[in-house]
Amino acid sequence: MTATATIDEVVCLRPATSTDFDLSAVINSLLQPVYQLPGAELIHQLSGIGDVGQMIQDALDEAPDDLYATSTASSGVENAVWPGGSTVTAGAGNRLAVGITLPVEGSQDLFLWDQDTGGPFGSADDLLGSVTISEDERGMGPLSKLAHSDEEHSYYYVNYHVD
Repeated sequence: MTATATIDEVVCLRPATSTDFDLSAVINSLLQPVYQLPGAELIHQLSGIGDVGQMIQDALDEAPDDLYATSTASSGVENAVWPGGSTVTAGAGNRLAVGITLPVEGSQDLFLWDQDTGGPFGSADDLLGSVTISEDERGMGPLSKLAHSDEEHSYYYVNYHVD
């Protein structure tokens, strides 16, 4: 008999980075001559800003994701099982009620995506991570798995139960 997984909520621990490279290193290398100017140390002591590049990178990293979920490895909101043809804004600390059910025969994957603008200047949607739900988890009560992406530096908990 096929089990049914109910995805109760998704919790955003950290949204994807807004850049695909270390912007802080680029900014700091460009500002290196400025860091060497007389008085730069005094400005650092007065302002408390020691690493401008990292400050900018941190601000970019806090931009929320345009989140949606699919039950296959195919991106695109047209393939979304949640939230249904659109996206949900997901920032750090957000708890997002989902409330969808998926059939689980053996196992079922759930993929989390960040919608991007696409070409010609944007990139394709980013895979934020996935979790595998097993039919063997039936009756185990509330479960939580971490979906993450090393490339996007994103972390999401997927909270669910299997009946």
